Amino acid sequence: MRPKLFAAALLSIAALGCAGKQVIATSTHQQRVQAEAALRSAENSQAPNVPEAARHLQFARQQIADGERLIQEGEQEAAELRFRQAAADADLASALARAVPMKNEARRASEQAESLRSRQ
Repeated sequence: MRPKLFAAALLSIAALGCAGKQVIATSTHQQRVQAEAALRSAENSQAPNVPEAARHLQFARQQIADGERLIQEGEQEAAELRFRQAAADADLASALARAVPMKNEARRASEQAESLRSRQ
């Protein structure tokens, strides 16, 4: 009876181990999809035209490439981290693409207002 119980326990542990790896792989895939979606969104915004944002787009592209390489090497957790970093950089690029032009416009408006004040 004991050998059967031992075999059943080993089989259960092996099954749980395989299920754990599947969860990691699924999570990594989801992170990859989210990173690629964030990158596409940023690329379709004004981010490529704003130098500060374009730099973060390049970071995101590199991190996605690194994540894909890590998947091939079997480093699922490290790949997931790279994909999360890529998504964050792509989101930052989108935010900078919106913020930098607004900042420049605000500076121009402030300079115009100062110019009008100095004339009086």
